[in-house]
Amino acid sequence: MKKIILLSLSIGFLASCASIKNSSEKKNTIEVSINLNKVVDDKVQVVVNPKKVKENSIVYQIPAIVPGTYAMSNYGQFISDFKAFDYNGNEMAVSKLDPNSWQINDAKKMDKVTYWVEDTFDTEKEHKIYVMAGTNIEEGKNFFLNLPGFVGYFKGKKETPYTLKIQHPADLYETSSLINKNTTKEINTEDTFFASRYDEISDNPIMYAPLNSVSFTIDGIEVTLAVYSPNNVHTAKDMEDALKTMVQAQSNFLKGFKTTNEYNILLYLFDPEIYKWDSFGALEHLSSTTVVYPENFTKERLSNGMINGTVSHEFFHIVSPLSVHSEEIHSFDFNTPNMSKHLWMYEGVTEYFANLFQVNQGLITEQQFIDEMKGKIASSLSYNDTMSFTKMSKNILEDEYAKNYGNVYQKGALIGMTLDILLREESKGVYGIRNLMKDLSVKYGEKKPFKDDEILAEIVKMTFPSVGAFFEKHLTGNTPIDYVQFLNKVGVANKTEDIDASYFLDSQNQLFISANNNKEIFFIDRKNTALDTLGVKAGDILKSVNNEAVTLQSARVVIGKSMQWKEGDAVTFEVVRDGDTLKLEGKVMKGEAEIENLVLEDLPENDPKKKLREAWLKAL
Repeated sequence: MKKIILLSLSIGFLASCASIKNSSEKKNTIEVSINLNKVVDDKVQVVVNPKKVKENSIVYQIPAIVPGTYAMSNYGQFISDFKAFDYNGNEMAVSKLDPNSWQINDAKKMDKVTYWVEDTFDTEKEHKIYVMAGTNIEEGKNFFLNLPGFVGYFKGKKETPYTLKIQHPADLYETSSLINKNTTKEINTEDTFFASRYDEISDNPIMYAPLNSVSFTIDGIEVTLAVYSPNNVHTAKDMEDALKTMVQAQSNFLKGFKTTNEYNILLYLFDPEIYKWDSFGALEHLSSTTVVYPENFTKERLSNGMINGTVSHEFFHIVSPLSVHSEEIHSFDFNTPNMSKHLWMYEGVTEYFANLFQVNQGLITEQQFIDEMKGKIASSLSYNDTMSFTKMSKNILEDEYAKNYGNVYQKGALIGMTLDILLREESKGVYGIRNLMKDLSVKYGEKKPFKDDEILAEIVKMTFPSVGAFFEKHLTGNTPIDYVQFLNKVGVANKTEDIDASYFLDSQNQLFISANNNKEIFFIDRKNTALDTLGVKAGDILKSVNNEAVTLQSARVVIGKSMQWKEGDAVTFEVVRDGDTLKLEGKVMKGEAEIENLVLEDLPENDPKKKLREAWLKAL
């Protein structure tokens, strides 16, 4: 998953693609039907027929959490009017066990269950579902079906095959990686999908939207991009060239890996005038991804940020955790999850690959790559840098650790980078983290999970003793990584210089503010002379600027206005410090800030550092 937070700034699961013979489908299949033509109060009805039930009591569950989100979603809160019926059409008694579970007794008589589903996009309910894991019911226009929000499973029967029948408007077309039996499309009003087990239902979102898609094939991978742009601002055709370039580069980078035969990108572009979301991003699946981005982004911004950043991150999840993963991921419990220790691999290495492939394939320069890593170093320091990464990962659902989740995309990627440099150094350039992930994917793979407590020792056996020391000190341990020390090995030097700075940004567009878990804006521990003169201190929470309230939503506007200030203008900040509200007044002045730049040293070709750098950034 890649989540983008507006100020500062991605459902992985394992689905068997094996087909089931028609006779098996008819005999032992759970049949689900959804009628998208009948929307009532912004809800649609779901009907679930489990066929013959042998148990006296049975429990139906909607997921409380889905893989790749690392946070409780509780989709059951959007389910209403849950009913069970016997074979005579009589309503049966139902007991609600918790927000996501319903129990039916005397279940041998049960014919079906029905319920209504409300979408998450425009709900007034407070919830913690990421928008890219959410659902949309927009009658006649768009249906964004992350299926855990619509379809559940009978407890103990997740391995049972599913048939999913969806009736829909004739002018809306589906995009999904689920097997669709309606291949002729002569009458575009009904689709029948098949899944070999519930996990395959959960792992394959579906989007219904007017035709706005492109498809192409690169190195045997059939790629489809389907776009819903409510105001018709963007077309899939506009993004095709950038997407082709990205997929080709990723395919080159993953040469030798087992990837996928198809990949579907379901892109929902939201109107920021309607949805005031302060975050967006994408969520990975085995052979697809759901992506939610603002519709008012330019074509260039979507190409650079969404395609080369967010979508490329999701695509690399086909390596981890979709291929290389632990037992906790392989046998994921949707309602009482047991989390894995290895977010450093699932999200961190994935994010590192999403940057490394770009310099490896010539999409960006070496200095641009170093600048990106420098930005991650700065961002990582806003989190707890002494927290054990494996401990954080294992306990990520607890508040103390959850607030550090964003660091998986910062320090997690930097763990991947420093491990890569270490491997290249020890192997004299011939073996890096890409080679390691390829070997792990061969050793384990989609259907063979590793043991959570044993994988680090296994990696050490496959590589070098120094890797074990690195893990013990910086991964399971709590010692911060000296990134400059590692980067010096590849001829990247640390250079300090003074640059121009305003009250919120320096001349390299690095911020002096961030947002806390309460979505308050505060000043980070990074000084500039303008802030010092005004009396601002690190940790001050900014409440207003020149009597204009500052919130997460308004921060960009306030920053924009500050760029128009002239020297000598009056300026007033209202801040909260140690619980006290203070008014800081002064005159606008030109500030300076000290910045540490990471720069490539100009080295001769035969220099060992230059050779190691070439192996690190250019070798496969």
